[in-house]
Amino acid sequence: MKLKILGCSGGIGKGLKTTTFQVDDSLIIDPGTGMEKLTLEEMLSVRTILITHAHLDHIIGLPLMLATIFDQARHQIQVYALPDVVTALQKHIFNWAVWPDYTQLPEENPIIRMHTLQPGDEVTLAGKQVQVLPAAHPTPTVGYLLSDQSSSFAFTGDTGANSQLWPLLNEKKPQLVIIDVSFTDDQAELAHVSGHLTPSQLAQQLTHFEHPAEIRITHLKPGNEDMIVARCHALLPEWTLDRLHHDEIIEL
Repeated sequence: MKLKILGCSGGIGKGLKTTTFQVDDSLIIDPGTGMEKLTLEEMLSVRTILITHAHLDHIIGLPLMLATIFDQARHQIQVYALPDVVTALQKHIFNWAVWPDYTQLPEENPIIRMHTLQPGDEVTLAGKQVQVLPAAHPTPTVGYLLSDQSSSFAFTGDTGANSQLWPLLNEKKPQLVIIDVSFTDDQAELAHVSGHLTPSQLAQQLTHFEHPAEIRITHLKPGNEDMIVARCHALLPEWTLDRLHHDEIIEL
């Protein structure tokens, strides 16, 4: 698998894009502001979109992309998310007030079709096995584990401490785990109430992980990136660990 990081920041600013991962050209995980890095041709190649949750930084690129490619679309795009996320998109985004309802346009063959998933579901999408992972966040949220015949990676989505996750990852043994570490240790209370991790909380979570996967941290809040990464390295010297970087390509 080829994983391209179009966006991985916990905020916006010059050079920063919010969560957007491209897998083997046609599949997107979380269409955040990183969608704007795709060319028109690359947007037209998107066939499948997985959404972790309905927070704006993880979905804002979807309505904008649909408006961009609408008159040139070659196929219907399949969007997968929790039922609450599908409802939120339909009620609050594709409602004609905020944005046209692309679930109904064009009338004869709408450009997107919504599908619901639940934690624990396993489906085959875009040639990948996709398992829906539990997450711990204030709004309904999931992560995803993607695998093919030779490789696999897990993305936790936005999550705080998540005891349900690690037995699944111990069983599946992904090569790579991308995990949300948004805040510094002195922001632990903010991390707790907003459903994110700090470096110390990551270290505690990884005591439950028995597989020596590569760990990549994501969703770091702007201005705190270097402090978060340095603290993670200090606490977890035995792990292969780094932050995600915009525009990097990870070959699995």
